[in-house]
Amino acid sequence: MAYKRVSISTKIFENTNAIVAWVSGRPVLLSRFEGKYYAMDAVCGHMGCAILDKVEGKEAVCPAHKARYDITTGKKTAEAMIRPDVKCEYDGSGETLKIYPVRENEGFLEVDVS
Repeated sequence: MAYKRVSISTKIFENTNAIVAWVSGRPVLLSRFEGKYYAMDAVCGHMGCAILDKVEGKEAVCPAHKARYDITTGKKTAEAMIRPDVKCEYDGSGETLKIYPVRENEGFLEVDVS
């Protein structure tokens, strides 16, 4: 494994449960749930038009069309919606976003995106 240090102190999670960082040229959603850190692709798999930057419970929520992904597995948990009662007809994604190993080291997060 080739862990890369992210220049984000774990103290940030005292005020938020998610943040996006660039790791090896890609946006990665870093989050904390029940005391454990998680890392996954931060670009929504639905249309690739939005950065996932909000986490509710253990689900990352797309700000554009409200698709949801489990931060622990990367699996889609809710389909994209145009309006509350209308699913989006476009779905160019798979059902899962890539997740990455993440660890804490000396108060900073390290992510393996290899």
